[in-house]
Amino acid sequence: MGSVAVGAMVVGTSMLVVFALAMATLQESVNDSLAELDAAATPVPDFTIENATNVAGAIVGFNILDGGTGYSAGQVQINGSTGAGTFLADLVIIGGVVTGLNVLDHGNSYLYPTSYFLEVTAPNTGSNLNISTRIGNIVHLNLTNDGSVDIDTDKAWLITDGVNPVNLSNGYHGYIPDTIFPGETLHMYYHNGFQATSSRLSVSIGGLNEASTII
Repeated sequence: MGSVAVGAMVVGTSMLVVFALAMATLQESVNDSLAELDAAATPVPDFTIENATNVAGAIVGFNILDGGTGYSAGQVQINGSTGAGTFLADLVIIGGVVTGLNVLDHGNSYLYPTSYFLEVTAPNTGSNLNISTRIGNIVHLNLTNDGSVDIDTDKAWLITDGVNPVNLSNGYHGYIPDTIFPGETLHMYYHNGFQATSSRLSVSIGGLNEASTII
């Protein structure tokens, strides 16, 4: 009788062990399934490249050879040229000396050679200002966030004609991190690194890739 009871206890204990292992396996399977559902429910970025345009013959850089003396607030342009689409910039002045430019319009269609000189657009008390410029191609990109999640420009990249990867935070005016909220459109200018125009770009954000022709 005692041996029968012991045998029953052994069988019962074995069944409990098997049951416990089965429950542990089931719980692990449930946890994996829930994790997969959570991952599937996580929103992913969605965006549209509205358009991309070449701005050929634009001013892509400048070099202050002589900041001059005695300057006050004013603007500079290319060799006296005026009219729509021409380069225009505000002077940045410290103690009467021009130390930089805030570009208002990059201009377009300037002819090569690659260097022009700037002059002040209106009478100014300063003298001896000497600034040279470089000509190249700028691309203007409009990109809209169509999704439900914010897009961090630090985590977004574009490639032009298969080369020169550019971070969306790093446009013509330097490193400016930004957030593109749902429904917003990013307006970005960047130098393609060449004088020649570009034909195609691709943008990669959160594993999603989109391409567009540059006109």
